[in-house]
Amino acid sequence: MPNARPLLAAVFGLAAAAATLPAQQHDYVVLAACADGDAFDRAARHLERHHRALLLRFDPGELAGVAEALAAAAPRHVALVMRPEQIDFGFQRRFLQLATRIDDDPFVDFAFGYITGATGDEALALAERGTARQPKVGTPRFAGVAGGVDRSRQFDVPVPMGKVVVRQLGIHSAGEQAFPDEGRDRAFLAEHLPKLEGCDVVTFIGHGYPHEVHGGPDHRDIRGLRLPGAVALNVACYTGTTDRWYDRDHRRARIVAKRVPGEQSFCLELLRSGVVGYTAYVCPRPAGPELDTDRTALVFDGATLGEARRRDYDKTVLGFLGFGEERLALDDVHDGAKVPRAIDPIRDLMLEGATGGALFGDPACRPFAGMPDKSPVRVAVEAADEAGDEHVTVRVKGDAGVLWTHFSDPTARWGDSMAMKVHARVPLGDRHATGVEVRELRVGRKVVPTRLLWAVEEDHGERFVQVRVNFERSLKVRGVLSCTVRVATTADASQAVRRGGEVQRPQRGGAGNQAPPKGDPFVLAAERDVPREAVEAAIAASGAALRGRADLQEKLDALGAFGEHGFEATLSLLECGRSHYRMWMLLRATWKPGLERRLIALASGPPLPNFASWSVLHGLGVADTPEVRAFLLARLESEQDAGLWMSAAQGLTLLGARECAATIGARILEFRAAWNGVEPHLIGALGALGGGDAVAQLEKIAAHPSCKNWKSALGHLQRLDPAAADRVREARDAR
Repeated sequence: MPNARPLLAAVFGLAAAAATLPAQQHDYVVLAACADGDAFDRAARHLERHHRALLLRFDPGELAGVAEALAAAAPRHVALVMRPEQIDFGFQRRFLQLATRIDDDPFVDFAFGYITGATGDEALALAERGTARQPKVGTPRFAGVAGGVDRSRQFDVPVPMGKVVVRQLGIHSAGEQAFPDEGRDRAFLAEHLPKLEGCDVVTFIGHGYPHEVHGGPDHRDIRGLRLPGAVALNVACYTGTTDRWYDRDHRRARIVAKRVPGEQSFCLELLRSGVVGYTAYVCPRPAGPELDTDRTALVFDGATLGEARRRDYDKTVLGFLGFGEERLALDDVHDGAKVPRAIDPIRDLMLEGATGGALFGDPACRPFAGMPDKSPVRVAVEAADEAGDEHVTVRVKGDAGVLWTHFSDPTARWGDSMAMKVHARVPLGDRHATGVEVRELRVGRKVVPTRLLWAVEEDHGERFVQVRVNFERSLKVRGVLSCTVRVATTADASQAVRRGGEVQRPQRGGAGNQAPPKGDPFVLAAERDVPREAVEAAIAASGAALRGRADLQEKLDALGAFGEHGFEATLSLLECGRSHYRMWMLLRATWKPGLERRLIALASGPPLPNFASWSVLHGLGVADTPEVRAFLLARLESEQDAGLWMSAAQGLTLLGARECAATIGARILEFRAAWNGVEPHLIGALGALGGGDAVAQLEKIAAHPSCKNWKSALGHLQRLDPAAADRVREARDAR
């Protein structure tokens, strides 16, 4: 595709046009990155006519004039009509930052969405579907498509949500462990994906790349899929990519621009399915739980597609404020940009990645009529003036079933882990805020400590205060959530306070069992007389393992050919923090008897960066020696860190050490605070171990009323002992 920049610069001249705009507000603005008469211009013209919108043409590389034009128009919704090659994470971040700078407050000033497609006809079809949609009345039907599970299964079950029961279709595809050649169960997907037709909201779940949900459907599996009128949400990384995407070259600590061919883009393929809206990430997706709140906003609150996304952007803004920023402060993402070596995982990974959630579709489209009185999350606001004490009371209630999906906060930290949150956008009318306080936050019967952050927003002549109440993420804190917040107000503008609460500073360099990055693996390997080629082979094998590429075995064989040097090269990656959950594959390809002593030494020493200590403990499972078994069993006896304990258990699972099944099961059944993140992995370890002890533990876990992941335990139990699985179902039905 030729570079369109010279053409855009020649025909648009938006900065000059903005200077002559009349001082007139427009509820809707169409920004078209195409010339008059272009194939994509038909989509822009359609939106202009339907919404009686202001149509402006712009150059995606020059946004200064766009900001001026939008400030003059003051729209509530903005549609960006763009070609696939014009949309990437770099542009998304620049435009999101622009959207917060139309007025003085730090929040997003309008809802926006992308109108695109592989052709102008496809872009027009997406625009027409959005404008033709009438809000659907009644209870919707949900679906979830997941990849990479242990075995393929389809289910259709009633799910209580708020005051309604929603039918949910589940299509879970087995991944590369069961289907190493294809990486997914294509026959299962071909049989079951057509059943998605008729579902109202479809969520895709798993890891991802621009062409796939890893272990689930890729662009080929969804070709021809029919989802007319549905809203699709995708929590998998990069699945909003339409052309250019950005990977990390860890060796050079640089960002590398890559491209996905249009015919392989998961996003473009899904837009052909007939959806009215699609929300996905154009970057690594660390903040996916927010898409569950999008679904609730759309279905229960009756929000437009753009309003639901705008709420999540505002939570991201609060994330930046919570780390001491004045507003969104986004570095440019481009080919060759430097990658920081010392990071705070929450601030620099979770929060930065949250900026990449993108909406494809008409932002003003309202897919559902709403059922606010039946929502699983309810917000009540009451203004009062009691003897001169002017205030607004906000009461938030959330059902126990949505505690982890709707109140998680990937963009804030509590201690050394992610926090939970309550978020509310509180209307103030013509009043001004003078202070905010949390009166109480209760989960179940337990009153929990909180941390408060708030800031005032001015939006089209209305005033709001956006409130975030953080609390600890703990398995001991379960049940119905209720939160009461009091906002003190005044009519006196001179007494107004714009923001308040507690901020934190990033903990770059790691915390807990992490350590700062140690350096360059090539330098470390050279100090040990390990050939550079061995390190290159380790990096290639690591990338193939992480991405589940078809050439994985070839890369592992190439690494193994270096013998002990290949093992040392892999250790160099780990010691420098170049680690992920499949590093055990590299260790298995290179280990020889005696080399396990190097792993035991690393596991016994100071913490390694980027959770590499986890990979070392897990990787010890490739060395079946009495010394390794004794070491890992001893770690289960003494280790208190959840991640390290999990990794030791996974190492024993690789060894097939069924004697530890009872210990793993007993630890799960303790339901320790802050161990909820490792619980699914420990359940998976029991499923992989098998045997009588594992079955007995899985039966207890699946039947336990406090187990959030009981369905996962039941799935493993069904495979290992169907009779035990039936007993669990009967017990749960009886309750």
